[in-house]
Amino acid sequence: MLDGLQKAGINLDEVAALAGLEADGLRKPLTSEQADRAFVVMYEKAGNPAAGLAVGLQPMRSELFGVVGFAGMLSSSFGAALARIARYNALVSACQIDLHLGAEECEVRIRYDGPLRPYSRSRLDIQMGTLLIFGRTFTERAIMPVRVTLKERPSYHALYAGAFGCPALFDQPHDTIVFRRADLDLPLVSANQRVAAMFEDAAERDLQTHTTPGNGTAAAVREILERQLHGDVPDIESVSRALFLSARTLQRRLAEEGVRFSTLLDEVRLEMAQRYLSAGRATLTEIAYLLGFSEPNSFFRSFKRWTGKTPADFRQTR
Repeated sequence: MLDGLQKAGINLDEVAALAGLEADGLRKPLTSEQADRAFVVMYEKAGNPAAGLAVGLQPMRSELFGVVGFAGMLSSSFGAALARIARYNALVSACQIDLHLGAEECEVRIRYDGPLRPYSRSRLDIQMGTLLIFGRTFTERAIMPVRVTLKERPSYHALYAGAFGCPALFDQPHDTIVFRRADLDLPLVSANQRVAAMFEDAAERDLQTHTTPGNGTAAAVREILERQLHGDVPDIESVSRALFLSARTLQRRLAEEGVRFSTLLDEVRLEMAQRYLSAGRATLTEIAYLLGFSEPNSFFRSFKRWTGKTPADFRQTR
């Protein structure tokens, strides 16, 4: 970010002084209060509400990457890199990144949950642009997003379509950049699995000491399970592939969050069964099939073990 701001003609020493920091203070770890002061000054100095687009879409200098960037750029594919960046982004940014995988698209949602500040929109613009430039730089392919969406309509909204090379939608539920699912399979020219594992281990250690929500992996697994539970029983291998992880890494992350894959599978099956039963349109045999049970009696026994009621009794109470 500092490199991009400097290229945009902003004097960083002057920013540091106005923010009450030493001359080289911006390149050191900052408290939330110090970072806020610095960001406000940077935003005012830029004098352009669309400055985040210019900074985020700058060509990348890979030598400036920290542990998170290197763990991403050494990944085997663009999708694997996005998964790593999403997991470790809290180490370098206040923005949260969540991947939502569909059959044809991958929606990358970006959010900032902190208090609304003058630079909040710029921060999201920088993050969206950086992800696109990352993909283009390390796949050496002209990746074009499917679309970008914004929760608001900023004064410079007309610039988004040209900046990202895709349709831009406003007043949407989420701030997102959406990629084609096929683009996630593009290999990275910088891939090195052995070295990537070293950076991933370092990032994992840093994450353990960083205050972040602890249910990210479990929530992602639930979402994949619900999408895959339509006649077949998903296993940990299929879910880990959908998350661009190895089964071993997924098991480790779930263990760190204190949950087991089999428990999540049972919970998702129960939630879906209750929805199907409450809707009243599917027969009990159809529900058993949809949830991956080989025959109805297995579903009946499992449902009674989970709830203490038979499926028929549960439906009747609804």
